[in-house]
Amino acid sequence: MSVLKNFATGIGRVLKSPALILWVYSAGVLLALPLAHYLRGVLHGSFGASLVNENMRAGFDLSWYGEFSAGITGLGATFGPWVTGILPVLSNLQMLLDGQALRNSGSILLAGGTLLLLWTFFAGGILDRYANPDAPRARARFFFHCGEYFFPFLRLLVISLALYWAVFRWVANPLHGWVERATRDVTAERTVLLCTFAVYALTALLLALSAMVLDYARIAIVVEYRRSALFAFLRGVRFVLGNPLITSGLFLLLVLVGFVLLMGYAAVAPGPGQTTWGAVLAAFLVGQAFILARIVLKLWFLAAQTALFQAAQPVTFEAPTGAASSGSAQPERSPV
Repeated sequence: MSVLKNFATGIGRVLKSPALILWVYSAGVLLALPLAHYLRGVLHGSFGASLVNENMRAGFDLSWYGEFSAGITGLGATFGPWVTGILPVLSNLQMLLDGQALRNSGSILLAGGTLLLLWTFFAGGILDRYANPDAPRARARFFFHCGEYFFPFLRLLVISLALYWAVFRWVANPLHGWVERATRDVTAERTVLLCTFAVYALTALLLALSAMVLDYARIAIVVEYRRSALFAFLRGVRFVLGNPLITSGLFLLLVLVGFVLLMGYAAVAPGPGQTTWGAVLAAFLVGQAFILARIVLKLWFLAAQTALFQAAQPVTFEAPTGAASSGSAQPERSPV
């Protein structure tokens, strides 16, 4: 098993199935359109064709925003100076590391929950495609496996949310509180920053480890034809702990790709102040290209980790009775 080999195999499998990228992207667009339409109505009702409209076209009207943010809740509260360029990405990352992702308004949680369910549904078909790269690329086969693995993946989603809650309930939040108490009388700002950074680093490490285990749990469900989400989760734990160097090496290499992508977007991402239709279109296209790149990276994670998991299999699994109806060779269930 080689990190670089599975890294290259992963992107090869992703590029071999470009339709999957479009499926995921289209699902995200369909989810975003009604939210964007609602937010447009909120903003139009706030400043319409007033002078604020002209100020917003030229940049950002902070005076108007002060009044707007004081009286808005729900989805409208997500609008602010941070919605352009790299700032939305950094804002979401901070929200994740602060444990605020589950404390949003109802509309945001509904949209986020819907997106998670869409990913959960598509994941079965995606992982089957990457686990069987030479199988026929029939749409019926893809959606068959989407439905086949949806409920085991849904149970894994519940486990993932429980892990996210546990990390902040018992690790991150207590440590943040301890840092605040311990540095209350510290005058050196550097000490406070280092302690806070250490807590964020530990939080990110635990979340990354959880994500890695859950990815391999989903892969185990598909590759080893498991039905128990709990046993699949334990299989993911065992696989990561049994292969710590190669699993973490592959994960870190893909994270590095994501970091390079983020830095590249930060360098070219347009900010507010697009005053012509051409500039607005260019800003839109740059943003959509970044979203597509993020989707490719997410699929790259799944494809590369699937290749690694399959390479580590000590035996060849045979299709169980009934699996042939889907047109795929699925493995028998294996013990944890």
